Amino acid sequence: MMDEIVVKVPAPFCGVENVGFTARYPEQEAGERLRDVPFVIEGPALPMRQLAEWLALFPQKAELIAADGLDEAYSWTFPIQLTDEICLLSFRDLSLEMAGDDEERIRSRTWNLLRPLAFTFLRDCVRLAELKLSDQIAVVVERPGQAQVDLELPLTAIVSPNGTRLLRAA
Repeated sequence: MMDEIVVKVPAPFCGVENVGFTARYPEQEAGERLRDVPFVIEGPALPMRQLAEWLALFPQKAELIAADGLDEAYSWTFPIQLTDEICLLSFRDLSLEMAGDDEERIRSRTWNLLRPLAFTFLRDCVRLAELKLSDQIAVVVERPGQAQVDLELPLTAIVSPNGTRLLRAA
């Protein structure tokens, strides 16, 4: 059994301190097909409008970048802007649908299980939307009934090089 895990990243984008996101890994049985992991991105209306436009590139990942490694067996749903200040999209595991042998599918599934998906989202913010991220990324991991884990990582531990597009502050 995998318990629910919530990962929060409060201010990953360079130029704005008040845009962040939360990813919620749903509880599920071990061995069960990986469920979609929803990402809720929140912030003021102006930067969120810009971000929602750039996040619309995420479902086109396979067409936009040459990505054929074992860590690329995933896609993103189309982002939905719930309000001016909230946008939602989901990570979707594709390891079972990928071409190749069973060993490659198992490695891709393991990669999708073990790598914090917040890092995948941030990496794609740079690769797909060319967004410039903050030099330091704070990550908070919460599991019900367990101590909270706070991390702060240099950007280069997640992605390099950085993007060039800045979100404008409201």
